[in-house]
Amino acid sequence: MSGPIRVSIALIGRGGEFLIRRRPHLPGSPMPGLWEFPGGKCEENESPEQALVRECLEETGLMVRIRELRRRIEHLYPHGHVELHYFDCETEEPTAQPRPESGFRWVDAAALPELPFPEANEPILLELAEEDRPPW
Repeated sequence: MSGPIRVSIALIGRGGEFLIRRRPHLPGSPMPGLWEFPGGKCEENESPEQALVRECLEETGLMVRIRELRRRIEHLYPHGHVELHYFDCETEEPTAQPRPESGFRWVDAAALPELPFPEANEPILLELAEEDRPPW
């Protein structure tokens, strides 16, 4: 039996907001209509970091800089076993915007836990929303 599918996920933050979009309704695509961060599957012989940079450019048109690996989560979905690598990222150009046709948009971190995301994202969504909350 093969191991989990490795997936890289970019948590691209700017001014208390994160870049997300709704998953497209494509034939055979799991979890259509849910929200997602940029990212995707690692190709054979590709590190999670390499996959992240490639996927972000393909999906959003943005060049990103990885700050650090936030967390690695393994999760078993009905459609497969995944190993999710969540990276804190920033755009290389501080004011860069995703391509309009990409569907990605900036959403306030506090709103993330209220949106329907794939279930493995829940701890990350809560963490991002909590970090954005003022200390008072």
